[in-house]
Amino acid sequence: MPIKKKTVRKRVSKRLSTRSKKRPGTLGRLALRLLGFAVLATCLFIFTRDEFGIDSPRQDRAIANNTELQVALAREGFSPGSIDGDPGAQTKQALDAFQIAHQLLPSGVFDAETARALRIADPVYARVELTVADFARVATKPSNWVDRGKLDAMHFNSVLEMVAEHAQSDPDYIRALNPTLNWEALNPGDQILVPHVLPFRISGELGYVRIQLAQRILQAFDHDHRLRFHCPVSIARNVGKRPTGQLAVKVLVDQPNYTFNPNILSQTAQREGITQKFIIQPGPNNPVGSVWIGLNLPSYGIHGTPEPEKVGRTESSGCFRLANWNAKILLKASWVGMPVQIDP
Repeated sequence: MPIKKKTVRKRVSKRLSTRSKKRPGTLGRLALRLLGFAVLATCLFIFTRDEFGIDSPRQDRAIANNTELQVALAREGFSPGSIDGDPGAQTKQALDAFQIAHQLLPSGVFDAETARALRIADPVYARVELTVADFARVATKPSNWVDRGKLDAMHFNSVLEMVAEHAQSDPDYIRALNPTLNWEALNPGDQILVPHVLPFRISGELGYVRIQLAQRILQAFDHDHRLRFHCPVSIARNVGKRPTGQLAVKVLVDQPNYTFNPNILSQTAQREGITQKFIIQPGPNNPVGSVWIGLNLPSYGIHGTPEPEKVGRTESSGCFRLANWNAKILLKASWVGMPVQIDP
């Protein structure tokens, strides 16, 4: 648990080509080139890490495929988990939550009525241009806990992991979108194609959070009981460590550190010969990810994770684990004392 307390509140379309038996003049070539840029701009644009939150011109249209469905849901605050272009149970749950929030029949099916309510805005994809600062945020995580405690930060393990997390996507899907990239030889200036998920923010103050253990979902409601946010959650592997009933938020921590306690992680401590507590510094690969929302039950909290693509599919040692991006969304709208209802 953290000790630092700080209250804070497939593919892009084919390349345009124009051929003619007669070579156009200079003005003609310029016109064709500008036309090509205009068409391409509707499909994707280039941005850097610092520009990730910049909004793009919105022109809503019908959703055409599975990736667009996942991107559209994520943009609206109904997270399908890591975007992978192959929607399964988590996408169905997110779609069901969207339908409930928009007073549609909750079926989890993308029917005609839902298609009229949920649309997509271009660009669906974007190209990340890597910077020198990006590479400074990458460092392979040591295999043992003692060495992790010696680091000044728990950085991303790889550029792929970093880009996938910012794009709310499965790393394998990012690889599939970029089949010709050599991930071991990337440099500043290289570009990576990713889904373009605009950052979601919950407007106003939340009323309460509800975690449903059987469905492995977390949902946030406003004071008028309107569903405002939905995401998958990992729960405790041991049924005896799954609390139920009403808890409350006790502390909100952005970029928490983590205390390795050999009395709690006894098997790991025995295997590595650890007898004393020590601190692991903040970062996306911190054991509790980038966020800690502590609850009024000792050692329990809602937090991020180093492996967001596994959320809802694997189990935790006790706490409620979210993808880092979803934990950040929840953190910004939460408040100390906010009720957290946990249902079986």
